[in-house]
Amino acid sequence: MSSVPVAIRPRRSMTLFAILAILLVIASYVFVIVLAAACVYLPVLMNAVLLELFGIALAGGLLWSLVPRTDKFEPPGPQLRREQHPRLFAELDAIAASLNEALPSEVYLIGEVNAWVADRGGVMGFGSRRVMGIGLPLLSVLTVAQFRAVLAHEFAHYYGGDTSLGPWVYKTKMAMVRTFRTMGSMGQLARFWALVIMYLVVTTILKGYFTVFMRAIHLISRKQEYRADELACLVAGKQPLIDGLRTIHGTAPAWKFYWNNDVAPIVGSGSLPALGDGFARFVAAPGIWQRISENVNKEISEGKVSPYDTHPPLRERIAAAERVDRDPHPISSQQNDNEPASILLDNPQAAELSFIYALNPSLQQGSLQCVAWDQVAASVTIPGWKAFTKEYGSALEGTTAGTIADGLPKLPAIGAQMRDPKGMLLTPAQRTQRAGQLLSAGLALALLDEGWDLHVAPGVFNFQKGTEQLNPFLVVQQLMEGKLTRDEWAKRCAELGLTEIALFPAQPKMVSST
Repeated sequence: MSSVPVAIRPRRSMTLFAILAILLVIASYVFVIVLAAACVYLPVLMNAVLLELFGIALAGGLLWSLVPRTDKFEPPGPQLRREQHPRLFAELDAIAASLNEALPSEVYLIGEVNAWVADRGGVMGFGSRRVMGIGLPLLSVLTVAQFRAVLAHEFAHYYGGDTSLGPWVYKTKMAMVRTFRTMGSMGQLARFWALVIMYLVVTTILKGYFTVFMRAIHLISRKQEYRADELACLVAGKQPLIDGLRTIHGTAPAWKFYWNNDVAPIVGSGSLPALGDGFARFVAAPGIWQRISENVNKEISEGKVSPYDTHPPLRERIAAAERVDRDPHPISSQQNDNEPASILLDNPQAAELSFIYALNPSLQQGSLQCVAWDQVAASVTIPGWKAFTKEYGSALEGTTAGTIADGLPKLPAIGAQMRDPKGMLLTPAQRTQRAGQLLSAGLALALLDEGWDLHVAPGVFNFQKGTEQLNPFLVVQQLMEGKLTRDEWAKRCAELGLTEIALFPAQPKMVSST
């Protein structure tokens, strides 16, 4: 893939905003230094020894908070390398060339429906290097064309110098935060009314300035986002960017739910399903996709901007993109533009394994076994239920589907006797929930024995027999929460012919021959 630099009309307003950002950073340090000097000088004029000592302490805390700290950059995921993913880096090369920008020195695979760029390392931006994060789930929900537009947006931050200003702004924010923390600890020294008044005056002035600073910096940030969107339209096209923004806003909240409910239990069992493909299936599941669409439409119609938002509302970003007066598509369209962006990873399985091991350093390399999603039920889910019920099921021996509600009062005591999962310390409420899952697993295994079919896929979990569907984990949860009554469940059991089936059959007892 090849590309040529895009002819970009300069925006003087962006230059002014950049100058304003620099002035705000400088003003912040000057402001705190002047405030520190006032803490020392004014008590001297008043000839108040106690206030002088307290003022010196406050000034020392303020000045110490301003001292720049080294930016210790921790890799957010495994590093992606050109030799391993040439197609991905071909896209990066083309986008960089279109804006006449250098590539980041490091590109990482991250666990977010997002992408970002930054200058990291060094002190106050000096000695820093360009880095980029590309979301693993982002690759699975965007097309190649949409992904290209999102990356063009990120490269536009390099083009606009936003990342160069970033370390200065970030360090200033952190200095202000340290200042407030220091002032918080200094408040313990204010034991007399005069010191209390002095302390309140200083913290009130600090809070007022910090509020103004944050509002101004975030206003500049929103302007930078508009400019980055404009450049992305010129580089990769309006519609791919608009569609990509809609998808990101809709699917970003779904990743955490997918991870916690569909992926984490499988990884905990020592297996790894296809993460990206699974997330694509998850967001495409009928009920979930409908909710995602509703949330996006609600965001577009009702989304409002806060003075402390770093990004404009989705509605305004889409409207601004649609107003871009030309759409040249300087990066040549490819035959694969409408395919999932995940095809840019040459070895997705290896990349996902590296991702999991990077996020879980305690996992031993090679300890995870890759498993296809259509094999999860047979190789992971059902064996897990059997092991769980074998270990703890005796506590609920004799329970039938119809008497599940009778076992609910026993759950706190049963949960208290269960071992916590490795590396976790559960609360009493969480132990009770885990005991409830024991009941659910028993019902699930009983349904299998009765000929029900288990359907496990990203975003899908149910038992089916003919036209009837049942989720035993949802049933027990609703009984525990009171959303499903004993009588309602008894009636449902009778309709399905489940009333008398045993969840935890009595184990045969060994009889002594002596």
